[in-house]
Amino acid sequence: MQHRIATALLTVFTAFAALLCAPAFAQQDVLSAPVSQPDIFETNRASLDYDRSLPLNAQATLVQDNVYYTKYHVYFDSVNGERVPAFLYIPKPAIKDYVAGLDDEERERHLSRTVKLDGPPWPGMFFMHFLQSDKSLADAFAPQFVMYGYALLAIDGVFKGERKQPGREILEYDPVASVANVRQQVIDIRRGVDFMATRPQDIDMTRLSFFGVSMGAITGTLAVSVDDRFKAVVLADGAADLSLIYQKSDIPQVKEAIEKINALGYTVEQAFDILRAIDPLYYAPHIAPKPALLINGRYDELFPREAMENFHKAVSEPKAVRWFDSGHILPINHVIILTLKWFKTHLKE
Repeated sequence: MQHRIATALLTVFTAFAALLCAPAFAQQDVLSAPVSQPDIFETNRASLDYDRSLPLNAQATLVQDNVYYTKYHVYFDSVNGERVPAFLYIPKPAIKDYVAGLDDEERERHLSRTVKLDGPPWPGMFFMHFLQSDKSLADAFAPQFVMYGYALLAIDGVFKGERKQPGREILEYDPVASVANVRQQVIDIRRGVDFMATRPQDIDMTRLSFFGVSMGAITGTLAVSVDDRFKAVVLADGAADLSLIYQKSDIPQVKEAIEKINALGYTVEQAFDILRAIDPLYYAPHIAPKPALLINGRYDELFPREAMENFHKAVSEPKAVRWFDSGHILPINHVIILTLKWFKTHLKE
């Protein structure tokens, strides 16, 4: 398991390096004119919008039904002809009986992390997986969140899970394609929220949260910065200022990618001009007023410390930062506990 995750991290890092150092063609397709850094958000935010009147044509098939929750396999329409697969987890009232049956100490611990168990409808959580995963990652998180009273939706990211296409990734050598892919995923997230809103009997949209990991945190930063339906945010393994990922890296594959691009006569600076359109650095200040919890590992092998710190600085108050003595692979149980406590504090009871 650890070897598989480590291999995935190296793939992620190499993808970032290739993306950051890619040939810069068709720049004007992404940024219509040179802009100052403070204007990047306003210049590009319209690219993350869509026609909300578009039908979802949603389908939901029951795939699991136990005492405490039901799980549905969902499909809904997004923009550009995309059909987005997802898993939806809905708590059952029986979780109240579960909590009542705990001993006093366990019940107190459980309730200290629980938004009031007054569902249905239940508070909603949107979960976005990391790069080398898909919606099935939610199976490691959802059962625990469900037991604390959350309805959770998890989608397949661009080119992941049921959307997989050979040789395609959300981050590609072509920076223009990378920008388009990231924008697609952001809109897919927002369409997922549209779907959640169609189930008012199950999900309380006044208590909607976002939890994203790594690439899920990066694309999630863009999504929550432009969508006010989210009320609280947890971003784990996030970073910003993409240029630092190559400038501060000691990974051999990154240096090799730079050498190959330089040998072709392209400059890194040209790629940066394109990629600013999706750099979380320019979207993070606009997460506010949603309270954001930012979680990172001090010894992250993927993101330089400075890129993580720049991300933290860019996020406006209200926010909190938590460092673990870990690499990019964070201690999952501790992350879940922090997430639960953050949402209990900041979601409306």
